Amino acid sequence: MNDAVKDDSLVAMEWLMEDAIQKDAGVSLARMTVAPDTLSELHSHPNCTEAIHVEQGTIRQRCGDEWMILEQGQTCLIPKGYSHQTQNIGAESAVLILAYSSGTRIYET
Repeated sequence: MNDAVKDDSLVAMEWLMEDAIQKDAGVSLARMTVAPDTLSELHSHPNCTEAIHVEQGTIRQRCGDEWMILEQGQTCLIPKGYSHQTQNIGAESAVLILAYSSGTRIYET
């Protein structure tokens, strides 16, 4: 496994772009795979916004206190500092593309 991939068997992150890959990239891009019936940890990024695009599957996405259902082809924006989490509510793995407005994200729980 290369340094750009994090896999805990239920949620896998593959970093496609960030400051650690390309010096001074200024943005981050990742592919996230979420196993069925998996709920990610509630967290926020105080230094950047995050766009979540569903490539495959159906998720329930929390943004602040609100939940929304996102299906293949749909995208949502998580504002800077908002608590959020993702739940795969489908029968198959969900594949998401995540884009961040910073090349180095701060992750707070």
